[in-house]
Amino acid sequence: MVKFSLRVLTILILTVLSSNAIAQTAMIEKFVPQAALVGEARFKVMLFPVYDASLYAPNGNYEKSGPLVLVLNYVSDLKKDRIVSTTVKTFKRREMGSSSDIKNWRKIMGEHFSDVKKGDRIMIAFPDTQTVVFSTNGSEPTYVADERFSIAFRDLWLGENIRNKGFQNKLLGLK
Repeated sequence: MVKFSLRVLTILILTVLSSNAIAQTAMIEKFVPQAALVGEARFKVMLFPVYDASLYAPNGNYEKSGPLVLVLNYVSDLKKDRIVSTTVKTFKRREMGSSSDIKNWRKIMGEHFSDVKKGDRIMIAFPDTQTVVFSTNGSEPTYVADERFSIAFRDLWLGENIRNKGFQNKLLGLK
């Protein structure tokens, strides 16, 4: 009986995981026509892994102004406030906007971000240069229509002034 119960539980877990993967694939294709993987990289702070990132673009060819989707698979738990404050610090350090811009972006992130747990999958889509779309674990997407935020947020991973060039190169499929 125990073996049977474990088999049923395993099948249920695999079914849920499979349906989440299918939903995620459908969502990626909704925002990026002919989406294909560009590259993958693990983001770490110090030696601690935070998330595994996958970048998708049409036919796997990244273009700065083209549509793309970034999928972050979290390997650590993080509180929303920490994610927002770290992102704000990065915006400031990299001089990615005025203080007024960054104050507005903090508000946007506060509305669209949530705590993440190990295993959560966050999809960040950039269907055009004016829009950012967020979805957690295949949930209904939320949209931000703010061109300056969209460009700055995309540049966190794909911009010129990035600290971890190795991470970026792997994400872009260069290494």
